[in-house]
Order: sequence, then structure tokens, then C-alpha cells
Amino acid sequence: MRSYNRFDTDQEIECKVRRQKGIVRLYNLSCGGCMIESDNAELDTGTEIMVRLGPKTIIPGRVVWRSEKNAGIKFATPVHQKVVQHYGYTPNEEFDRYDARDRFGLPISV
Repeated sequence: MRSYNRFDTDQEIECKVRRQKGIVRLYNLSCGGCMIESDNAELDTGTEIMVRLGPKTIIPGRVVWRSEKNAGIKFATPVHQKVVQHYGYTPNEEFDRYDARDRFGLPISV
């Protein structure tokens, strides 16, 4: 059972790993963490990361899992729910409603 509600997102954000900045795709966000997609080979489990959600919102965290290009990030301290709601959305578009999805709700490439 999750401690926080997760909100779907689909946007590019900036992250910093070992003093190197990069752009990653943010797929979901909660007060306790997020899921990103990145080509950065240095994002191993346990790697410390800084996630930038805006000009004044920089969140420290660490990678808790990695699967191919996707990584789960746990924040060092929880983010306020209002910040999470600002960046998240609830998908209600009909155009992708019937797309194939895996058990985590992620689209399956065909």
C-alpha cells in the first residue's frame, strides 16, 4: 500500500546526478517520490539525485529501483501535496483510453 497518492504527469524536467544536469521525462509524481525516464547510465539503485520541479522547487532524493530507462525516485523529505497536484493531472482523455498497458499502467509499445 502506498503512503501517498500518485499523479500522472508527462513532462520534461531537469535533474542533477553527480554534478551533471540533464533533462528527464517525469511520468508520475507523489509527495514521497516520482518515476522518471532517463538514458543516464549512472542512475543505479542508491544514486543520489536532485529533481527540479520549478525555479524554486529542487528536491533531493535517491534512486530506489531501475528498469531499463525508467527509475523510481524516493524523495529525502515529502513534497507538499499542493506542489504535487500542480504538476500532476488526472488522465481523462478518451483518445488513449483503450491503449494496451502493463500492470503498472504504462503504455506498451507495439
